[in-house]
Amino acid sequence: MSFAPYWRADYGLARMSSAEIIEGRSMRIRRDETSSDEVLRAHVEAAKGANGGPLHIHLRQEERFIVDRGMLLVRRGRERIHVGPGEDVRIPAKVRHTFEAEVDSTYTAEFRPALRVEEFFRDLFALPTDKRGNPRIGDAARLMRAYPDEFLYFPFIPVSLQRTLAVPLSKLGTASQ
Repeated sequence: MSFAPYWRADYGLARMSSAEIIEGRSMRIRRDETSSDEVLRAHVEAAKGANGGPLHIHLRQEERFIVDRGMLLVRRGRERIHVGPGEDVRIPAKVRHTFEAEVDSTYTAEFRPALRVEEFFRDLFALPTDKRGNPRIGDAARLMRAYPDEFLYFPFIPVSLQRTLAVPLSKLGTASQ
């Protein structure tokens, strides 16, 4: 499924080179040149307070954070894990999680398999947001429909219900409004 049918604007889905940077939500993200179809590696510079949004799950991807500088507080299931320089934490697929930079931090985020997570985050960061950094419901629903394997699903609502609701919700408010 192409992302284009759900948007009036074309945000471009070409692969990002290692020199390109995605910026948004108090983060700067650069793709690592060692990324492949098996694993996407991204170098992240995060300001204090930058976070992974609400508690969520990835259906098909393991996520790993490797901290270079600073400190991340990672919530994985019921655990709260402080991850500092030289440390890493893995989050298996379907495990609820989020994170927050406790101080200005740099880290590498890995997603296995890579799928289209790079394009997903580029399009997510391009969306207009409210004061809390959340995209409009219609935009989020279109993103879910365009990236069903990469989307960040809420852990306590059945995924099948989220996908069903995304159909009518995707007709609400467009990115160009």
